[in-house]
Amino acid sequence: MASRIAGRRVFCAVGLGLLVLGGAACSGGKDGDGKAKAGEATPIGTPRPGFEGELAKGAMKVMDGEVGRYGGRLVLSIAGNPSTFNPLLANDVPTNRVLFGKVYDACLRFHNDTQEMEPALCEGYEVSADQLTYTFKLREGITWSDGKPITAQDFAFSYKVITDPSIPNSTVDLFRQGVDAQGNTRFPTLTVLDERTFRFQLHQPDVLFHVNVASIRTVPEHAWGKAYAEGRFNQIMRLNEKPEDMPASGPFRIQSFASGERVVLVRNPRYWKVDKQGYRLPYLDKVIFAVVRDFNAQFVRFKDRELDAIEVRPEHYDALKREEAKGEFKVHDLGPALATYYLMFNLDSRTGKDGKPYVDPIKKGWFEDVRFRKAVSHAIDRDGIVRTVMAGRGVPLYSYFSPGNKKWFNPDTASYPYDLDKARALLTEAGFVMKDGKLHDLQGHPVEFSVTTNSENATRIAMLNVIKDDLAKLGMAVHLRPAPFNEVVSAMRNARNFDAILLGWGSAVPPDPAQSKNVLLSSGSGHAWDPHQATPVRPWEREMDDALYANAATSDFAERKKHMDRILAIWAEQLPQIMLVSPNQFVAGRDHLGNFRPSALRPMLSWNVEQMFLTQKRKR
Repeated sequence: MASRIAGRRVFCAVGLGLLVLGGAACSGGKDGDGKAKAGEATPIGTPRPGFEGELAKGAMKVMDGEVGRYGGRLVLSIAGNPSTFNPLLANDVPTNRVLFGKVYDACLRFHNDTQEMEPALCEGYEVSADQLTYTFKLREGITWSDGKPITAQDFAFSYKVITDPSIPNSTVDLFRQGVDAQGNTRFPTLTVLDERTFRFQLHQPDVLFHVNVASIRTVPEHAWGKAYAEGRFNQIMRLNEKPEDMPASGPFRIQSFASGERVVLVRNPRYWKVDKQGYRLPYLDKVIFAVVRDFNAQFVRFKDRELDAIEVRPEHYDALKREEAKGEFKVHDLGPALATYYLMFNLDSRTGKDGKPYVDPIKKGWFEDVRFRKAVSHAIDRDGIVRTVMAGRGVPLYSYFSPGNKKWFNPDTASYPYDLDKARALLTEAGFVMKDGKLHDLQGHPVEFSVTTNSENATRIAMLNVIKDDLAKLGMAVHLRPAPFNEVVSAMRNARNFDAILLGWGSAVPPDPAQSKNVLLSSGSGHAWDPHQATPVRPWEREMDDALYANAATSDFAERKKHMDRILAIWAEQLPQIMLVSPNQFVAGRDHLGNFRPSALRPMLSWNVEQMFLTQKRKR
């Protein structure tokens, strides 16, 4: 008996006896010969580069959106260089924006308009009655951009890579299913049944397992199997390697990269989607990601017509809104964002390769005391941050989830309104004392620490300045340490050489708690206050682990909500990350963009990039 995902069908139907999400084997051109003729569907434009080879027999026909026109380029921006072109190692925003959904695709994908999963490289799947066996079927005839077939063995290879403990990645956290009798992590077993079929056997039910499978951005074994066998997988697909050596499965492939300047993607000539008239996608010849390290510079470059679309910072909203007509663009209000900002102290008890502890033991003692963290939370004027930093376009936040996540947000968890008296009382209870206007611990050490954030983000730096002033009222000395984003990520993931960090969470897609295993599980790589725990260090972390596994093991929403509410209550009580604010979400896009359908879920500007096109020539 198969479970079924409901949702609007936007693809032609196919009867395979599978759990079909709407995928189809479709003929291509109007004559039904399966060879969709590039350029015929639209009156203007010839795709350069053109398409190659015959359209795959299992091609997906996309029935939503306008029929577009071929040609031109889309120019977006990223706040720093990507860290890699290896999609299985990617875990930062610039890299994800360039690669996911553009260069590499997955078995299934999330449709941001319908907010349902739908087919991608796989045409469907089936689930056993006990919810422990998932069988996936690939589309017939689809290939990598180099012409080699995309096979079930590629999925098996990619899964083997991400579950290899020597390969650092966050996707693996989604597949953890507890431990065996020896204390070893359990993962579902993948078996290749034939060239197009593979099967997972689970140890326990996971209500979103098909979504977990969709998180694997599959890479070709024929290109990278040898490097993996030789132990070199962490060193491949680097930024300085030849783009032509990196086969793509998405609508574009990498053409070139110039550090600090741009990443250029060019049409994948063997892409496997067609529009509703049967003509091959994508419409655009190129997608360019300009490296713009500062959000103020991004704002200026959009006004100067150098960028086609941007996510609008709260401080830039008024200026852009006034210039809509003159600038030939539109500012779109997407409602409350699912993104959040947080302040996090380093609770890591481990030592580095030099034998020194990652965190000064004196500071570690402060940070570990929940009364200290609660005092800091009470001392932060979140309303002031919303008012002064975000121009009033945001809300104070005390929960892991933003109120924009209407399904899972719980307004009844503990909150920490601005209250310096409560903050001082908590510090006194924890043994801190004031001397000459400075806060000291019981041993007489002055309370002084640094907070790191990414230098490209003026909003975060402004938040830190407010927090620094707020904590100074308690006698704490806070030092700001802005650094390039990739350095901040490296400090958090590898060096662990930080006292505290201010960063933000984007929403998982779909925005479901089962997609936050990398953060919420004590073993997770995104459990950044104290990651990769072999066993939970703190009792409340064990309780969160148990509740998250219970949440993912049932399809009954009321039961899932009960377990998630418990996690949110623990989070609000223990404050592993002090949640700060959640912004309202706005984007801006040029009037010449066709099929521009921005979404509050990532990637906001380009989730349907294969359908986007230019309605007229760019003015610049």
